[in-house]
Amino acid sequence: MMTTGFISSLNLWNAPRAGVSRLQNELADAFREINTQRHADIGATLGGGVTDAFCLRRQNAVLAALTQSNGTASLRLETSQAALKAIQTDADAMLEELLALSVDKRAAAIVTPAATRLATLAASLNTSAAGQFVFGGIDTEAPPLVPYGGSPTSATRTAVQTALAAAFPSGKINATAAEMTAFLDALQAGPFSATGWSQSSGASDQTFESRISLSETATTSASANAAPLRDLALAYVIGSDIGLSDFPAEVQAAASARMIDLLGRASRGLVQMQADLGISQSRITEANLRMDKQSKILTSQILLREGVDPVEAKSRVDALNTQIQMSYGLTAQLRSLNLIHYLS
Repeated sequence: MMTTGFISSLNLWNAPRAGVSRLQNELADAFREINTQRHADIGATLGGGVTDAFCLRRQNAVLAALTQSNGTASLRLETSQAALKAIQTDADAMLEELLALSVDKRAAAIVTPAATRLATLAASLNTSAAGQFVFGGIDTEAPPLVPYGGSPTSATRTAVQTALAAAFPSGKINATAAEMTAFLDALQAGPFSATGWSQSSGASDQTFESRISLSETATTSASANAAPLRDLALAYVIGSDIGLSDFPAEVQAAASARMIDLLGRASRGLVQMQADLGISQSRITEANLRMDKQSKILTSQILLREGVDPVEAKSRVDALNTQIQMSYGLTAQLRSLNLIHYLS
């Protein structure tokens, strides 16, 4: 016995609609692949190979993070180098001025230049870059140095004035060269020693050791506690804050000789500090070049696994658009199939 069934018009109308929904999802994936040039669903496309792709991406992310970190370190080094260069320029200028003057004229002539350069030294050592104080060592949150002539009075200046009063009990006019030498030795061993300097310096002796590549580290900062900077500060203090003009000529000569020695030693030390930071800068540049090459290799490997052919993706978009338009057309034709059309 033959039986006949029926096909619902609603089912006929909904069948293309369900196909359109699938085609639209595929079209969205194809557009995403064109924009990102990656498979829309990496896991479904690569299967077990997705682990290798993620591993490559993780390595690339590490290289990118190191390169970004090197940018911050390079900025810190550049700022430090500029400040050290300015500090050395001042030190060399002070030394030249001293050597150009006769011994009896030095004391009166150097007071103002020494005071100005002492204030400039503090300002340079309190230089910041990207919110970090570059001469703070690993303590970069606050200015490392309390200015010698600032308000309130720095601990270093208090110590100098206390030592000055104790060193010449008979008064400056009756002082001897030996007393001046002993006084300056006491300053070097006291407020301008590594320990004494910490009374006015909040910098850390420990400097930044930055990882600049997967296998290298480098020193990427300097400290305001470095010996050349302490020597330079002492030289400026001798010239500006002990009343050198009030001492006898032989005492002035002893003090200016110590200033010359300190300035020369500080200048040599500053050159070495700049050289050390320059080596770190070169190493960072070389590390960045190597990591850039490594990153390009990793990127090519990632694209080999995850990449899509944009031409093929565009062809797929065109084909899907055609199918969707056909589906819309078919739906319109099916909607026109109704009994009223045939009865009228």
